[in-house]
Amino acid sequence: MTRLILFFYLLISYTLWGQVPTTSISVQDTSKVNKITDSLSPKFYKVRYNETDLLHKITDNFGNNFEDLYGTRNMRPILHGIAYRGGGNNYYHKTDKRKNQNPLPPDGVLNLCKEGFSKSVYLYQRNADSIIDNTGCNCINGKNNNLEYVQLDYFDPNHIREMVKMVYKSATQDSVGPVYLHCWNGWHASGYISAILLKQFCGYSNLEATSYWDIATDGANQSPRYRTIRKQINDFVPFKEFKLVDGMGEKICPPMPKIIDSADIHLEIEHLVVVPEAIPLNYRLILYEVKFGPGQTSITNPENNADLQKLLEALEKSAELKLEIGGHTDRSGSEAKNKQLSKQRAKFVYDFLIKKGISADQITYKGFGSSFPAFSNKYKSGRENNRRIEVKIIQKKDFGSENLVDESAYEEDFTTPKELNHHYHNKLKQNERFVLDRLTFEPNSTVISDSLNEDLLQMLRYFNANPTIKAEIGGFTDNSGISEKNDSLSLERAKSVYSYFVENGIVKSRLSYNGYGDKNPIAPNRQRWGRDKNRRIEIKITEI
Repeated sequence: MTRLILFFYLLISYTLWGQVPTTSISVQDTSKVNKITDSLSPKFYKVRYNETDLLHKITDNFGNNFEDLYGTRNMRPILHGIAYRGGGNNYYHKTDKRKNQNPLPPDGVLNLCKEGFSKSVYLYQRNADSIIDNTGCNCINGKNNNLEYVQLDYFDPNHIREMVKMVYKSATQDSVGPVYLHCWNGWHASGYISAILLKQFCGYSNLEATSYWDIATDGANQSPRYRTIRKQINDFVPFKEFKLVDGMGEKICPPMPKIIDSADIHLEIEHLVVVPEAIPLNYRLILYEVKFGPGQTSITNPENNADLQKLLEALEKSAELKLEIGGHTDRSGSEAKNKQLSKQRAKFVYDFLIKKGISADQITYKGFGSSFPAFSNKYKSGRENNRRIEVKIIQKKDFGSENLVDESAYEEDFTTPKELNHHYHNKLKQNERFVLDRLTFEPNSTVISDSLNEDLLQMLRYFNANPTIKAEIGGFTDNSGISEKNDSLSLERAKSVYSYFVENGIVKSRLSYNGYGDKNPIAPNRQRWGRDKNRRIEIKITEI
């Protein structure tokens, strides 16, 4: 349980292990095996590629950072010197640009060969006929090497077994070089195979493996269809015949980073039961199995619904747990009707829990209409999943933090761009913009928690001292979630500030408000401090 707690708080440091084998595969004909020397060992590659952890990128999203592996993209270790994952650098290639949906470019294949790789696996069927089957080269160890490039389907059980066997050979036979398993971007399919390999060779649990997949998609894990991948990872059972000798896993299994940004994890209601310690306050969990038809406010057989049962179990386990049940709709129909519909959906779940003995002190319910879509309403699947229930963590047991790493390691010095850093007592110019630096919002929140915020008070004094000034209030978000939701969220933030000024005596005709979503960030969204900065309010002077 300690490993799960640390892993799901995403601030982990642990050692991975292998398992004792049962049977061994036969060694193939050595005349057909790529010949490399002992110098090209897992340790050699670990040092050569500076493999610090599973998320370390040898080549970045544009295929750069390691020239000898140009042609690959988002390349990361799975097992030191044994297996690597990534994409093909086609779309961003400097000299041989082509569509993203293709196998490796020729220089990528050749460079893998020179690095001593024995195989490369293309995980898709599309354009597979353009694969360069075999490439011979002079390897970095001075020997001849031959790289075999094959196409295997990441969703085919027989092909998955073949890939596991392929990696097993690389791990157990000195004459077989590393394997590169890749998709187009180096995110989804290659991440799926990597999670399988981590379960097979490094003893990963289901929760650890699925969370690794989420973290390593570089944020591209929001679509509801990706639940299928998580289920397939959970369903994978390691092959007994391809288990490693005891202790070998310690040498070849990279660790997860000691500090991981908690925004990268995908949490479901199961985690509230298994590792409630890992879920931050105010986090919202979607009940994916609670599905409403168009216009419906109830579901059949709630007693047998898996997510409702897990929700019930979590509440029964901890009397200190308090939740807000939120109902949501798609964008069909009027918003007034959607608000009522969503509230009835939330009340249905609330009534079910009360009937099962949950105290009313633990739960509340609220309808949000279509204002906060979790998925795009452009597609049928998105609309279906937006007719949903979310639970927000209002209160939970304090589990202590003596075993947790301080997330303040993410904090860095940051200076707001000069063009946005103005003092209110200076004369402002028309069309000039500036940020209310000290007014920030919690993730997904539109509430001004501090009515005495110094920025708001100074701006209020400025408006009162300059009665001809007119301004637009602009709301912004970070890039978490989908654009539709961010647009709505940013508009509500701007409206909150607009209402504050109006309630404090500023004439409505002097003000307007707009939401700009995640457009025009003023700080990096890849880090927590940057996202905090981007959840902001800007004031634009529209008339002097």
